[in-house]
Amino acid sequence: MRDNLDSFSRQQLEFRIQKAMGEQIDDIIDRINTIAEKFSIGNEDKKSPFRSVLSNAVSPSASIASIKLFIQCQIGKSGASPIWSKRIGNELFATALVLQIEQLIEDANTIVKYIRKSIPKNNPLNNYVDNANNQKELTKEVHLKLVQLYLGYLARKHTALVGEGKFK
Repeated sequence: MRDNLDSFSRQQLEFRIQKAMGEQIDDIIDRINTIAEKFSIGNEDKKSPFRSVLSNAVSPSASIASIKLFIQCQIGKSGASPIWSKRIGNELFATALVLQIEQLIEDANTIVKYIRKSIPKNNPLNNYVDNANNQKELTKEVHLKLVQLYLGYLARKHTALVGEGKFK
């Protein structure tokens, strides 16, 4: 995607992405806390099922679709963690998680808009981020990075909840 950018511009863009993601992360962690508490994931399984999902998400061939499919596959997998099929009303945890992953596209769009606005008009990077194709690819890249962060924080939240459960 960034082949037509020089090294400095690539670094500048990456810095802007990281900065914008940092500004969104607290909201994302709030959503993680909400889903973790709603489904009581610390009570369902003491061993984290999120490490394998995270491993899948950071593989070189990872995509949003492959991550969602991996999660959905866990529902019917024999011997899978009971977390995946935990139900609140008509909603399964795995389905709620996939929905949250899909909704991270809104955060990715916000980040790309922020990046576009933050680049001065005379900066060579401005031409790059104003290109519609580049915006689409950049949004896809940011979405994947957000999903990876989300799953990492979800794994940490599970570990924290299991740990807290030991002291209750």
